[in-house]
Amino acid sequence: MQAEPRIGLISDHTSPILAGYIQRAGYRVLQVSPDHLIEGEVANVDAWVVDCADTSAIAEATLWLEPRVLALSNRPLPEQSLDYRQWCEKIITTLEKWTGHIRHAQTGPTISTPSAFKGVKGVWLLAGSTGAFGAVSRFLKSLQPLPPVAFVYAQHIDPRQESTLTAISTANTTLGCSLALGRHWLNPQKLLIVPASSQLQFGRHGEVFSTRRTWSTAERPGINQLMLSMTGLSPAPTGVIMFSGAGVDGSQGLTALARMGSKIWVQSPETFEAPSMPNAAIATGHASFIAPVESLAAELQSLYLD
Repeated sequence: MQAEPRIGLISDHTSPILAGYIQRAGYRVLQVSPDHLIEGEVANVDAWVVDCADTSAIAEATLWLEPRVLALSNRPLPEQSLDYRQWCEKIITTLEKWTGHIRHAQTGPTISTPSAFKGVKGVWLLAGSTGAFGAVSRFLKSLQPLPPVAFVYAQHIDPRQESTLTAISTANTTLGCSLALGRHWLNPQKLLIVPASSQLQFGRHGEVFSTRRTWSTAERPGINQLMLSMTGLSPAPTGVIMFSGAGVDGSQGLTALARMGSKIWVQSPETFEAPSMPNAAIATGHASFIAPVESLAAELQSLYLD
């Protein structure tokens, strides 16, 4: 089952007709007065529609509203039924272009909340392939107590088996773990598992949602693609830890994240089950810390708990 994308409708007058058009097109509508727009306190939506007679009143707000803003002008009068209907249909066409990829699959209640992103002191990507599951499990088990960090875990796997990765939560009973299908938020001491079936998009304020797009790589999930999508986070991901794995997926994305200031750590070669992915990460020249799994965990704790 799919949930409808959510559209924020900013209006300085009552717009029941436009709101009705948007709802009938399969969207949820959140109507907001421009007087109640406060940066950092607006609800999470997939796109904003601005329908105000005086657009200058919210010109500044459009600079920080996200992810996309459609500012309307030359609005026909509702009494001009044909022109008004065509105007509304153009709006719906634009919204479909913006949100048609969103899947928001219903996978049960999420463990994350929007407000908790404020408590995240760092965002760390854990990535790997062959042999990574055991290494990541040991890494998480060594994190006692857990630091105030949000984890994203990308593991090459057959899409038909992706749900089995949630078993990693048994490595640490205090770590909340979810497969990132639907809408989630990065939260402290929570682990989001990247689905092999769907690409993810990241919002600037910690929102993560799955899309209808599949990964365009032979390996799924595509770790290079994932890293590039994570560059949209604000602030950028604090760090990446490359674990055991075959192939070289991730080496290009590491360069992009390193340029943004992200730390690059790698599991040490003598502990690899499959060495090619970590060795490719080391070959980029961006790795600042190479160590066994337990030492990686201890170093992470020292950043946040000492």
